[in-house]
Amino acid sequence: MLQKEKTILAERQVQEAFGHQWGNYDYDSGGECAVPIVHRFHSPSNGNGLFWYSFDVGPVHVVCYSTEHDFLPSSPQYVWIERDLSSVDRTRTPWIIVGSHRHMYSSIVRDVGDPTKAMLQRYLEPVFYKYHVDINLFGHIHFYERSCPMYQEKCVHDGIVHVLVGMAGHNLDIDTYTGEKWSLYHDHQFGYTRISTNKIYLRLTYHRTVDDAILDQFELTKSSAERTKPFIVLFFLIKIICIQ
Repeated sequence: MLQKEKTILAERQVQEAFGHQWGNYDYDSGGECAVPIVHRFHSPSNGNGLFWYSFDVGPVHVVCYSTEHDFLPSSPQYVWIERDLSSVDRTRTPWIIVGSHRHMYSSIVRDVGDPTKAMLQRYLEPVFYKYHVDINLFGHIHFYERSCPMYQEKCVHDGIVHVLVGMAGHNLDIDTYTGEKWSLYHDHQFGYTRISTNKIYLRLTYHRTVDDAILDQFELTKSSAERTKPFIVLFFLIKIICIQ
């Protein structure tokens, strides 16, 4: 897999959101799932230095958190997430984007009742909402889906936009949908997301890989922000690393 990504890795800075996707569901990895990411990728030294961490890119504060580790209240990761989000200077980085491997929301039928999703909504969503996170990116399910700004499964004007970006390379999942009102768009094609932003505007576009066509896009604004920098561009690929 890493051989196929050489071109991207040579041209773009890559930060990993740790997760797993077993190739053989009959066997546990034996503790080796994190070996490639430990030896081949470097993360900022805050957080625990590998599985959860944060960094700034222009006017955006990015938090990578781990859905494969304990994120319940009082856990080291939970405590760090709240401390990190509470310390963000929104005059310098008005946008907050968080990202992980597993999804907090999806509207596919087979995902109804998923326990990990329910725990993420119960324990981390209130923290993200409290500190006004703008976008939550995740993968695990292999297609694209975007929500309205939402909180606790309801569209609200100051909510979090959840974007499922699991369509970058793994075989696509074909599922039926529950028709949730908060789900504004979903698609089953290989693609990537691109974010353009300054201190006032943030635009996310979903592109189809074969021709780079824009299939979905949305824009957020910060009316009280001061425009001081030109647009920057971020590329997001939720990548999965696990070698058995």
